[in-house]
Amino acid sequence: MGLTVTNVGFEKKSERHELKKHAATIHCSNPLSLLQRKVSNALLYHAYEELMVKEEHEISIRQLCKLIEYSGNNHAAIKEALKGLLSTVIEWNVVSDSTGTEDWTASSIIASVSLRGPTCLYAYSPRMKQLLHSPSMFGKINLYIQSRFKSSYGLALYENCIRYRGLPYTKWFDMDTFRKLMGVPTDNYTVFRDFKRRVLDKSVEEVNTYSDMLVEPELARDRRQVVKIRFALKERAKRLRLGTKAEEESRAAPTTDLRSKLIMQFCLSPMQAEQILQEYSQDFIIEKMTVVETSNNYQSGKVQNLAGYFLSALKNDYQPGKSSAEKTVQKQREVYQLQANAQEKKRLSEELEKAYLTYREQTIDQVLEELDETQKKHFMQQFYLYAATPIKTILKLQRTKYTESTVLNSPQIKGLLRQFALQMLDVLQDRLDSLETFIEKRRFISVSKSERV
Repeated sequence: MGLTVTNVGFEKKSERHELKKHAATIHCSNPLSLLQRKVSNALLYHAYEELMVKEEHEISIRQLCKLIEYSGNNHAAIKEALKGLLSTVIEWNVVSDSTGTEDWTASSIIASVSLRGPTCLYAYSPRMKQLLHSPSMFGKINLYIQSRFKSSYGLALYENCIRYRGLPYTKWFDMDTFRKLMGVPTDNYTVFRDFKRRVLDKSVEEVNTYSDMLVEPELARDRRQVVKIRFALKERAKRLRLGTKAEEESRAAPTTDLRSKLIMQFCLSPMQAEQILQEYSQDFIIEKMTVVETSNNYQSGKVQNLAGYFLSALKNDYQPGKSSAEKTVQKQREVYQLQANAQEKKRLSEELEKAYLTYREQTIDQVLEELDETQKKHFMQQFYLYAATPIKTILKLQRTKYTESTVLNSPQIKGLLRQFALQMLDVLQDRLDSLETFIEKRRFISVSKSERV
């Protein structure tokens, strides 16, 4: 089975087990199991700093289990997961954002693996190492958050959304592509309502329950058929950010009285109470306790399932009750504000995406212009060999428009040239900002201008 990716990279953090995973690897279409996904991310996290200088990497099974927070003693399952990574073929489709031109490459996730007692030795293919190292755009994945997911679909959705953090929406995915990215076999859940119930709804629920962001799917239809999907994104509000030092301290020493009240008064099981204390700040929990206790339903004795009512108050951020007239006015205000916010976010998102694409193309073109004659000649010789088939196709299909001397003016060939430059010219890794950095710089400039005014 294959998975479609573009590039990949990881950055180790000393205090937080956080990796930076390239956007295109996150966009994968393989049917990896949940354990295989977690093991793959952990191996890359562990190896990244020495990725280009070591042929083989070493990690103890105990350390690997700790990285993925695997508490079982079934090391045979870890072995099977490693074998799965070894035998899974993945495909890199390096796609030009502007032209859609593709460069296809394939490799196994890991080239070799060996278990010697408690030690795991593993290696990547040379081509894989090149693509894994120093990517230009990242999505940040926290290994602690990763460990919380219960299904491969949930983790796959999180990986495919996290690269767009800082933007109001993901890109639009056509449904065939999205099914592949989620790792759904072509013959499974072919009817959308089945796909929605078995894959989409459950994965959205997991991301919204276990991760540090909230996602909401939006569907595009052609007549009655769902043809595209994207996700509205926002940071989790009024919760401790998962995987941070503050969250870990809160998780390590939650208030005993609060736990007791959750169990004794709100009828939660000890496991549910512990999970609530892990996921929410104490102030937020107390606030929702007050909302429940002061609600009309609770005070009139109409609440039949107090635990369920309280969990819903947490998940949906219930607010203190208001009169009917106040509620109607407030609801209208909220609807108008949401509509205005959605339009503004859409405009800003499209503006940012367009600006980043222009910035990236201009930077690549500038670096190519700065090459000396010898370097440029060598680079173009390599490019013509690399792009021989696409160039031949353009000359054949658009022979009235382009000749051998003008084919570089083709938007498709220009896009392919820029993608080739990204692969071959190391200087671009230093010159090009990631999307995240680009957005932050624009915000800084905007703030600076407003302060000067």
